[in-house]
Amino acid sequence: MIGPSIKSELVSYPIRDIVQAAKKYEKQGTDMIYLNIGDPAPYGFRPPQHILDAAADALKQNYSGYAPSEGDPELLEAVAEYEKVSPEDVFITAGLSEGIDFLFQALLDPGRNFLLPVPTYPLYLTKERINYGTVDFYDCDEDMEPDLDSLRMNINEYTKALVVINPNNPTGAVYSRKTIEGIVDIAGEHNLPIIADDVYDQMVFDGEITQVKKVCKDVPVVSGNSLSKNYIYPGARAAYLSFSGEGWDEIKDTIQRLCNQRLSVNWEMQRAYIAALKGPQDHIQSFNSELKKRRDLMVKRVGEIEGLSISPPKGAFYAFIGVEGPWKTDTEFVYELLKTGVVVVPGSGFIPKKTDKKYFRMVLLPQLNQIDDAFNRIEKFMKEASQ
Repeated sequence: MIGPSIKSELVSYPIRDIVQAAKKYEKQGTDMIYLNIGDPAPYGFRPPQHILDAAADALKQNYSGYAPSEGDPELLEAVAEYEKVSPEDVFITAGLSEGIDFLFQALLDPGRNFLLPVPTYPLYLTKERINYGTVDFYDCDEDMEPDLDSLRMNINEYTKALVVINPNNPTGAVYSRKTIEGIVDIAGEHNLPIIADDVYDQMVFDGEITQVKKVCKDVPVVSGNSLSKNYIYPGARAAYLSFSGEGWDEIKDTIQRLCNQRLSVNWEMQRAYIAALKGPQDHIQSFNSELKKRRDLMVKRVGEIEGLSISPPKGAFYAFIGVEGPWKTDTEFVYELLKTGVVVVPGSGFIPKKTDKKYFRMVLLPQLNQIDDAFNRIEKFMKEASQ
């Protein structure tokens, strides 16, 4: 018997794990509404045409070999201009997932931690576990903004960095300037760098976003961003890490070596990213407008269903919805809900600590009639369960 490694057993990804169970119902003839994965393509959204054209043109120009390990020089320049850093501070990665993996490898030793928000994106949890770090958190308040007192209280001698995901996945929260300034001040007090997950930084449909890098003062920040979300092209797997502030030299050397050992990122997609950063940005406003319509409908429907509650999201394309009812856990709720054909993700996949509260996460990407249909099924399911 060939058994898996101990480390492999620490890997989980609830956003996709539920698909296997959903497919069983689909094979039985159930009409499924998939609200679990944040991929705009299945819901009819496309990258702007000039970005697709740039990728196609790159292949015609023979951008089919290995690219420089740290990234296409022109893309490094474009990102550096966007981030207000030097090209030497930028590294191109195969999706931000690889960038996050590189940061864990470069910064985290066993027994140390990146302090994560709760709720948090599950990839951070898996990476912290498989690097044998301690999984430590700071809480968010009822509006899903970071609780600064919790943040300060949970920093310890083993904390290597603070993670900020803004706009947030899974909640859709967009943090206030006061909150961001508070996080930066706390990081400065403890001489800690900030890992700023900025992958949704253009995807804001209520109010304005304050990015960490805009108020970082003397605090070192590494910002991660991607072609996936702002430019509606998750399949491209092109992203970057951008380092600002002092003290990063040894970490940047490590990131360079990690880039070297995996050779390079698809070159044609890097050329597409150049076009994205330098080309028209008008798709952002229209995409956000569509997301806001979906958000408004979702909030309306949640308010009509007894047992559901929400802090309305202001960015990204997710909703984190509270559930009350006879179910012992939100995992039980979600897997029972599959029988209706609605596929969402258990909130506990984003909250890996004991809590009496139950949530599920859904995406806001489907057409309005699909969202309405999903909530009709949820409403019927919850009424029947409460009888």
